[in-house]
Amino acid sequence: MLLIQRANELMDENKLREAEFMFKAVLKENNHNGSALFGLGRICVQLEDYDSAIYYLRRACEHLPKQLEPLFTLAFCFIQVGSPVDAKTVLEYTLSVAKHSARAHYELGQFYLDYGFVKQARTTFSQGIHCAHQEVTPYIFRELVQLAPSQDLPDYLEPLEKLLEEYDDKRMNIVNYYSLGTCHHRLGNHEQAFEYFKLANDLQLQFCDFRTHHMLPFFAQIKQHFNAEFFQKPTDRVKTTFTPTFIIGLPRTGSTLLEQMLVQHSCIGSLGESTVLSDKIVPFLVKRSELPFPFCFGNLSTSASDYCRNLYVDEIKKQRVPDEVVINKLPANFQNIGMIYRLFPNARFIHLTRDFGATAWSVFSNHFNADEPYFCSLSEFKLYAEAEDELMAHFKQQIPDSILTLSYESLVAQPEKVISRTLKFLGQKYEPECMKYYEDHRPVSTLSKAQVRKPISKAPLTNWQNYQEKMIELFNSGEQIDHIEQTNPISL
Repeated sequence: MLLIQRANELMDENKLREAEFMFKAVLKENNHNGSALFGLGRICVQLEDYDSAIYYLRRACEHLPKQLEPLFTLAFCFIQVGSPVDAKTVLEYTLSVAKHSARAHYELGQFYLDYGFVKQARTTFSQGIHCAHQEVTPYIFRELVQLAPSQDLPDYLEPLEKLLEEYDDKRMNIVNYYSLGTCHHRLGNHEQAFEYFKLANDLQLQFCDFRTHHMLPFFAQIKQHFNAEFFQKPTDRVKTTFTPTFIIGLPRTGSTLLEQMLVQHSCIGSLGESTVLSDKIVPFLVKRSELPFPFCFGNLSTSASDYCRNLYVDEIKKQRVPDEVVINKLPANFQNIGMIYRLFPNARFIHLTRDFGATAWSVFSNHFNADEPYFCSLSEFKLYAEAEDELMAHFKQQIPDSILTLSYESLVAQPEKVISRTLKFLGQKYEPECMKYYEDHRPVSTLSKAQVRKPISKAPLTNWQNYQEKMIELFNSGEQIDHIEQTNPISL
């Protein structure tokens, strides 16, 4: 047991090779040691070697029949290798042997929700709130208050209030505040809803160790580095078998809806919100040049450019996306347009916009599991939105033919027309299947995963207006009042 304990400590220190050595030493003595098998499986997960992880985790589950974590990890690996049926089997088995586990209900409910089985998700979450409370219990309520019919919502108010008293953990109470806000919002209690959303935002902002104005010099550096001279330089003669496509803009502007409609096309696939650019390509360039981004992207050799492209292509292969058009819908990639264009001159950028008030409200009333100030403060979000707007104006001036601007309002009002225009921009012909996106069961893991399982609704266009006056109070200036009252529909 001492070797197992030390190996786990080494894993916590990210010393994977040393931990692997110790786990294997244990297995030499006892080939059926479940803890060692589980440890090796977790190492493989960190190395993204999911096939090997599945081998070790299957064996670990056999020898650790009373432990749930190996089962949850095994289900995760099946999803990573594109075997959701196996993941479903594992999670349903887990719940069958752990019916009193809130975590088991949560994991299976999330699986159902991600894959579009909304009714099953609601049933599973409804059962989960009656289990002994665990750390996932607030998150179960968070999903349930969005999925349950309106007549059930009053039943959740008292349990949620009690959860506030039960948890001394501020992060748990952030989730509870958002849930109470959603409950009251859906019940039409706008005063109470706003107060709970404000409590959630104020509390979450305490965990942010920077403010949006700290990012403004970075945005200025991007404009200075990726300037007209940069874009006038000849690009590499790169031929790819796919069209790299990026849906960019502010959060909560409809990127999940647009993506779901586009991937119904027979020639279009998606990486989801892939962070391969920031997690792999930028760190490689920073280490190579010993300069921060964007300066690390200067004077790239052909071999370095090829290596960066291969990192992106490897991600596509890993996710098994063989299509002619490959979408990356991470909104924040608007910061990486210059780098993307240099690596992939044929890249296409779809810039989504939305009425500022509606966007700000959607961010304010949704829980982003990230300690970034523009996700939990209206004034911080306004500053971020202005920076994004300026940066997009800069890039549109440099490469106008590579950027298509669409508004969420137009997508909702004229979906077929907007999708036809978008497909033409991507070099594809219109297919009517794109309008049946809500019938699809591809996985969706963003905040909009329940909404995109329904036909287009126009309610999000006006919901925020119930809170306009209180939002203006938080913006705190005449200039901000003018901004929030503006709309910017993009005509087709």
